[in-house]
Parts: sequence; structure tokens; C-alpha cells
Amino acid sequence: MIDVERLLILREVARHGSKAAAARALQLSEPTVAHHLRALERRAGVPLTVRAGRVTRLTPTGDALVAHADAIAASLEDAERALHHHSDLKVGTLRIAAFTSFCATVLPRPLAQFARTYPGIEIGLEETETDPALDLLRSGAADIAVGFSDAATPPPVDVPTTPLGRDEYLAILPESHPLASRPVVEMGALAEERWISGCVRCRTHLFAAAGEAGFDPHIAFITEDYIAAQRLIAEGLGVALLPRMALDASPAIPGIVAIPTRAATYRDIFLALPGSPAPAARAFAELLVTGL
Repeated sequence: MIDVERLLILREVARHGSKAAAARALQLSEPTVAHHLRALERRAGVPLTVRAGRVTRLTPTGDALVAHADAIAASLEDAERALHHHSDLKVGTLRIAAFTSFCATVLPRPLAQFARTYPGIEIGLEETETDPALDLLRSGAADIAVGFSDAATPPPVDVPTTPLGRDEYLAILPESHPLASRPVVEMGALAEERWISGCVRCRTHLFAAAGEAGFDPHIAFITEDYIAAQRLIAEGLGVALLPRMALDASPAIPGIVAIPTRAATYRDIFLALPGSPAPAARAFAELLVTGL
């Protein structure tokens, strides 16, 4: 097997153009560098360097070996970074701010995995909506924020974000509704309905979808509790557009149906980090992104 140390010495000779310069860069003596190069040439069975005046150049075989040496050096640097990364995660804190349905569906499993992998990290979670979560991140009170955006409310531009996927909005109707058996429902067909909706920011998708269909929704009930909204619908008191993730987060409510809309409205889930995230935040962000 080729000696990795000798391969990296050859790489330094190629980078610096002479054995003497490579020796200085490696903090070795020039005879030591020459010894390792001769041993590598014996292993290769052909010359690896040639003199061109005061410059040492590589032969084609030397060039081929240095290409592999570059890849090895990059791998060693990655390993060094990983070593420092994990040594930085022996102790510390991880403070997460995320919206309700994400906390109830996606977050628990990767959070538990992180806790098992890094038992010295103290984990904190605040369940809150997107705007307050981003405010916590900006103020330094949270290390990671998870929020959502849609056509009417774009993601923030002042903090780095990473997409985590899309969550479809579904029309939620009573089982007794005339459109309940449809595979897809037109938003315009719900123009005369009483609507059940949540906070001002959460209504933006409803106003956008209704606006495209040519009507202003009559919001009769306002609740941020998805279970309450579904129970109101089950009693025939109104209809709603709810994200699939919210339905997955709550127990099945009898008496309602969930139907895709022709408008195909979505919310985009994103992860936000500060400009210089702490090691624990970087590690959890990587786990969250790769696990979805």
C-alpha cells in the first residue's frame, strides 16, 4: 500500500515547486523530503519528479498520484473538521422555536435522536408561530427557528434559511356537505360558506386562494386550535383550509372530510439559523435536513 505521508509530501513538492520549499512548508529537513520521495519512486517503479532548472516538476505518473493526494488531503481535512465538530458537542445548549404542527409531527423523532447522540447538550423547545420564532432567533433567545411561508408571506431575507419541504392545504368539509364526495373541490364552489380560520398570518393562504377564485371569504369563527376547528366543521358550522401536517398532528375527528383543492395551495416549511450558528445548532440542522 502506498504510504499516505509520502504521497502528501509529493503533493507539497508539486505545490511549491521544489524539495526545499516543500521541506520548509512541512517543517521537515530537505534530506528527509528527498528520502520519502525516493521511497515513493521505488514503490511506483518509475520517476515521479524531474528537475527543470531550479524547479522540480512532476512526471505524468507523479501528476496522477498528486490528484489522488488532493482527494486524500480533502478527506483528512473533513475528518479533522468532524473531530472538532463532535468535540464541541460534549456540552452546550440547543434552543429551538417551532410552530405547533411541526412540533407535534416532524420534530420529536430527530430531537430524540439528537438527545441520544449528544447527551451533554441541554435541549429547550418553545412552541410558537413563525414570526415570534424568528424574533427569538434574531434576539439570540433561540438557536434554530422552524417556520413556514406561502405565496402571500415569503420567507425572511435577513437570516439564512433552508427548505424542509411543502405542506399541502386541504379543504375540510362536514361529511354532510354536498361536495364531500368530490375527489377535488373548486375554491369558487365554497364562496358562500362560513369559514373557520386562525391567526392573521395563518389566514393569508385562505385570502390568496379565495382571491384567485374571485371571492372574499366570510370568516365566522377564529381559532388557532386545529382540533376546535375540526369539531366546529363536524357540527356543520363552517369549512376551513387546513394544512395536512395539522391534520396528522391531531386525532381523527369523525364527521369531516379532507379534500385537495383545485388551487393546490401549499405552505413551504423552512429552517432558519443565525449567521454564525453554534455547533449544536449546526448539528441538529444537518440531522433535520438529511432526515426529511
